Amino acid sequence: MAKNMNQDRRDAMHWAEEWRIKQRNKRILLIVLAILAIALLAFIINYVSIMVSRTTYASEEEMRSALQGRFVTDYAEDIVIDGDTLTLTYYNRSHYDLEYLEKYGYSDFDDSMYDDEIVKWDYRRGEIKFKWMDSITVDKEGNLVYYHQQYKRTNEPRPTPLDPSILSQYKKAYEDSLDGQEEETEDGSDTAASGTEMTDEEQEAQDAVQESQDETQEAAEEAGVEPLHEAGDDV
Repeated sequence: MAKNMNQDRRDAMHWAEEWRIKQRNKRILLIVLAILAIALLAFIINYVSIMVSRTTYASEEEMRSALQGRFVTDYAEDIVIDGDTLTLTYYNRSHYDLEYLEKYGYSDFDDSMYDDEIVKWDYRRGEIKFKWMDSITVDKEGNLVYYHQQYKRTNEPRPTPLDPSILSQYKKAYEDSLDGQEEETEDGSDTAASGTEMTDEEQEAQDAVQESQDETQEAAEEAGVEPLHEAGDDV
């Protein structure tokens, strides 16, 4: 009798251990299935997001052909795609726009131009990938999006700098204002004004341009790439 009781006890323990193992494996399986379901859902959401917000193409060649040319923002930037080469330029707006120059004054920095090679036309995702620049996406209207900046296609040529004689006058006034800022009037106020202040909307747009330029410059420095400067920058 005692022998049978011991055997029954061992059988019960063995059954309990098997039940615990099965329950553990079941929990593991449920966790794995949940992870796979989440990953699949994320993939579907990402795919739908791409299809809704981007332009996709039937082939790499179709995408490459569709995106040749010049794309611009409203704030003195442009992208030019020629074959598999992209050129991104940040213009000093005060060197090109007389109204802007008169309103905000001369700004003493060069245009910055960056070249990069396109390494992948990701036509299924509507995305262009480069050697060192961050990726550019193509929105549903066929515009390029780079660091949240939208570049729209244009047939207009690249801008021409203002007449050097005009720029020279404003540059001299700008340099004089810098000298004047080092001297204070008797009541302690600065002797030179810096021009009209930007509206909040204009300042926000300017900040977005600056952020894009800073990110590009940082990526270029990490890649050991030096920005090119337009020959017409010097006045």
